Amino acid sequence: MTSAYESDPIFEATPRQLSNLVTRIRSGEIALPDFQRDFVWDSSKTEELIQSIISKFPVGTLLFWKQGSESLFASRSFQGSPSLGEKSPAELVLDGQQRLTALYQALTGTGDERFYLKVDEFIEQATGRILDFHEVNFDRAIISVPVATSKAQEKKNIEILKPSHFPVADVSSFDDWLDEYVEALATENPEIDQKAEKSLYRRMRDKYVIPLRAYGLPVVTLPETTPIEAVCTIFETLNRTGKPLGPFELLTARYFPQGVYLRDDWEEAKSNYKALIDFNVDPYNVLQAVCLRAHGSAQRSDVLKKLEAEDIKKHWNPVIKGIAGVLDMLQADCGLVAPKWLPYGMLLIPMGAVWPEISSLDPLDRASAYARLQRFFWCSVFTTNYDQGANSQVGADYALLKTWAVSGTGAPPEAVEDLPVSAATFRDASVRRKALYSGLMCLLVTSRAEDFHTGQAMTPHRVSESQIDSHHIFPKAFLKREGSTESSELLLNRSLIDAETNRIIKDRAPSVYLKEMAEAYGTDKLKSVLATHAIKSDDTDGISRDDYDAFLEERLEIVAKMVERATGRQLTSD
Repeated sequence: MTSAYESDPIFEATPRQLSNLVTRIRSGEIALPDFQRDFVWDSSKTEELIQSIISKFPVGTLLFWKQGSESLFASRSFQGSPSLGEKSPAELVLDGQQRLTALYQALTGTGDERFYLKVDEFIEQATGRILDFHEVNFDRAIISVPVATSKAQEKKNIEILKPSHFPVADVSSFDDWLDEYVEALATENPEIDQKAEKSLYRRMRDKYVIPLRAYGLPVVTLPETTPIEAVCTIFETLNRTGKPLGPFELLTARYFPQGVYLRDDWEEAKSNYKALIDFNVDPYNVLQAVCLRAHGSAQRSDVLKKLEAEDIKKHWNPVIKGIAGVLDMLQADCGLVAPKWLPYGMLLIPMGAVWPEISSLDPLDRASAYARLQRFFWCSVFTTNYDQGANSQVGADYALLKTWAVSGTGAPPEAVEDLPVSAATFRDASVRRKALYSGLMCLLVTSRAEDFHTGQAMTPHRVSESQIDSHHIFPKAFLKREGSTESSELLLNRSLIDAETNRIIKDRAPSVYLKEMAEAYGTDKLKSVLATHAIKSDDTDGISRDDYDAFLEERLEIVAKMVERATGRQLTSD
């Protein structure tokens, strides 16, 4: 009975002789997809690979992808091999580029290094025995030298290389090299038996040189019908330690023949909008926003299958401006003073996708649309609506945002009205709740949280200049000494505090460090600054009495009102 796999195999797995692979790389039949990284191996790694090959050790499986008659992806030749020109390769290498490039360069004498086998290291001359691999000193048996680009390097190479060093690149003409080598030996010692010497080195050839031509590398070949999303997943699974292949890299190669140069477009976008670099925006997120505008979805399968080159041409620039505009708004109006306080990077996708329509409104209408977009941001953050299923959520939110955020009509996204915002969540949440944690820090900035020293509102520049970061209000060590049962890592026990003030706080009781700060800054100024951080500091308040529980309840009351103002929602009091 024929199995389903036998009747319709998912892939082919066959060994390929090394010499055949080298020939096909040289002819351009095997090439690299343009998303592959450059060759990065140093000579020592190539030497180790050669050692494994001639010792007949396994060196791992290669992954190829058959290509059809029409080239759908941009491809390039292996480093050191002839340019592809107008050729369309029959197969692309998805996994194995570094190994194949290293072997190709070693066996063809290209690249920056030349590799040699010191043949005498494989032989026990006294007994005429060929050493087993575990007896060979490979540190001496395999060497490499840089290509001589100067007279000094040429002189150094001459000093290193001896007549017994066989060039790996001459693997196909070992016998000719051997004739010359034995003749040289006979010139030095006329008494040697040249026939016996040649016989000895030929046995060494059969054991250690022939594998450089005949070694079979296992190759898994994906059929040309393999869906690109499957290729993406397979590549990511096999290449976790190398450069990941994401949809952006894959589509970069796919659109190249159609005159869309995504890599160049992305570099231009980063040069025009520094925020894309500062906030480490993933170019794949840009493609998701383009796919939202073109097809209403940000799912990876849709980005890979539905997105077309014409969609990129039409929507790329508006989306880039949109994401940059959203980041500018979040910094100016939503307290995003540092990239690490962005609650959800995924929020940039639907907001950036809808931004072009908002920015085209009349000024008065635009202001109210911006306000709705900011409300959506705060509601999404404080309902933690993007903690799970973010790709699906992006599509659902954009479908409603493009009407509600732009015109104020229609149903708003679910986070704006339908999902609960709970006060109890804030009371119990720790700093591990990244969205809530980041959202609270941004909210404090929007509420004019002041620098403890200057009394000035926080800006990205001041945050960086004064080393302002999130620090404990009740120090962790103090709470441990007091035997508190409450965690020191609650959101409500954090605020944006500069490095110098944090050194004053150290591990001391709040009442102690507040007294010292009051003497330095003045009581009224200190209370004013603390108030901007949502901290009550009268003599009867929790922080002044070192009462952590009371402090948490007092701060929750203030923070809850701040969240209600930002979201336009009333917090539930469960």
